[in-house]
Amino acid sequence: MDVDLITINQDVCSALQEKKYATILAGEFYVAPQLTDARQRLWADWNDLPPDNYLKDGASFRLRRFAYFYFLPSTGEVRPFPSTPYFQARELNSYAGGIQRKFSYLHDSTLTNQFLHALIRFNFQQFPVSKEMAQQPWKLDVHQIRIVATPGKAGEPTPEGIHHDENDFVCMHLANRQNTVGGVNTIYDNNRRALISCTLHEPMDSLIVWDPHVMHGVSSIQPQHPDEQAIRDILLIGYSYDQDLKPPTSTADTFRSQRTF
Repeated sequence: MDVDLITINQDVCSALQEKKYATILAGEFYVAPQLTDARQRLWADWNDLPPDNYLKDGASFRLRRFAYFYFLPSTGEVRPFPSTPYFQARELNSYAGGIQRKFSYLHDSTLTNQFLHALIRFNFQQFPVSKEMAQQPWKLDVHQIRIVATPGKAGEPTPEGIHHDENDFVCMHLANRQNTVGGVNTIYDNNRRALISCTLHEPMDSLIVWDPHVMHGVSSIQPQHPDEQAIRDILLIGYSYDQDLKPPTSTADTFRSQRTF
């Protein structure tokens, strides 16, 4: 097993056990130098996101790419599934649930990005899960999301409002924030009582939630200066335990993560 390429001097697992959420500031991460280029390449992906075609009333405030991954924590294996529609039940997402949303697929270079794979492994190491669950497969949904706003047209990071994502754990990592006012994350208990609010300001400011136990939402964004648009870029990774999940079978459509550099 390779040495950890992303580490932190914080007991995130205990925070998740106690509060069901954890916040991590960008400055609290240690990222190995050999991941620097991969991280910059990953952040650059947000400049090539196509529109989300499932917004209502002709809205255009969200751009995104998406892919499902197979993840086996015991070996660190990370493998993407072929392009698959994303589905959420209507009772969980009143805005766009109940339909198969066919988002644009992640770029090939993103699917194999070593920083993304290291971050997937780092996140999992923070979760309060049993040894048995850590030996079994997990299905991941990985979203690259950009929210934009212009004067008079707010951007809505969560147009569905306060919600669950229907994962076991959800990790939200800021990739970029420019000329933006708002975008406040709030965590709620399952009775929709607010527990904490925070704003992700710097790339890698992060929020992890134990999704069945808490809900979350994000306030709208507006431009700070009216002569340019507001931008809020998020990498969202949802982790769902699935002991019966089979790995992708077509090597032509999938990529095996390499743990060496």
